[in-house]
Amino acid sequence: MQHQVEIEELTPKAFAPYGKVIDLPGGAPSKTGDGWDCWSYIQMLDVDVPIGFGLVVTRRREPVVDAMERHVSREELLLTFDREIIQPVARCADIDDPDERPDPATVKCFKIKPGQAIVIDRGVWHSPAYAAADDARYLFGIEKKPDKFGDEMVDPWVKFQNDDTIRFG
Repeated sequence: MQHQVEIEELTPKAFAPYGKVIDLPGGAPSKTGDGWDCWSYIQMLDVDVPIGFGLVVTRRREPVVDAMERHVSREELLLTFDREIIQPVARCADIDDPDERPDPATVKCFKIKPGQAIVIDRGVWHSPAYAAADDARYLFGIEKKPDKFGDEMVDPWVKFQNDDTIRFG
């Protein structure tokens, strides 16, 4: 079965079940100088080892998701550089269940604009991000340590329950 999901604007409230939003705050900066403003510690990553960074080029493709991955031992930072991207996510039902599959009924798709970022919580299911219109580049950062249920470098992609798919947009 294919589930239709609408794309949502990224807000801290809407994204809260999946993680944290990093965006320019509405309040006054914590530090200023000649020609610059700084907002310190607007968000935190909870890490205890070095963070590895990767770069993804995501191209226009059919907006269909059939599998996701999750990291039960690590948060993941995701920041788009140059264009809007769409990030599909799904809730984790049991972070201690190594056989869990993503539930298509919990999928949300968020539009992330250049200059915005997200921190995906531990256990949250997610696919690679999709280009919203034109090809886009994004950075991800994740703790450089093995995950509780294996190494994502092998094959982390898990099909949805009942082999369903998600179409968004």
